[in-house]
Amino acid sequence: MLLRLYEIKDKTSLVFNWDYTNKIGEHDDILDIGPANVHMDLTHSPDMLVCQVHVTLDMVLACSKTLKPVSYHMDFEDEIIFGHDEKAEYPLTDPLPISDIVFGYILSQKPYTIYHPDAQKVLFEKEKSPHPAFADLDKILKK
Repeated sequence: MLLRLYEIKDKTSLVFNWDYTNKIGEHDDILDIGPANVHMDLTHSPDMLVCQVHVTLDMVLACSKTLKPVSYHMDFEDEIIFGHDEKAEYPLTDPLPISDIVFGYILSQKPYTIYHPDAQKVLFEKEKSPHPAFADLDKILKK
């Protein structure tokens, strides 16, 4: 979604839903993603646009241990500043690629690891000790 500056110059807020299912193929840990509900409060100034963003969505992530699907509800708020000075996070261009920016925030807010309830039962193999004849060699290799 691209926002044209002339379309939003008189608006103080925007509400829209965006479907990101076409972008999850690039991310192996996101199995499914629902539509993102985005609410933006806009503050205009001559050289700056400040957007207070509130995003809610449901997604299905892969368990970090078992790769089983885990449902996850995301709800976050953040501030995005468009402008031409050092306070700005993004340049104030026309049009604004707001859907790509919001997706970047979604990726940064999703948990790095998530576990399925069954993941606690998963045990991994213990490290095998080397044959006594090779014990000294093993110590040298681990340095």
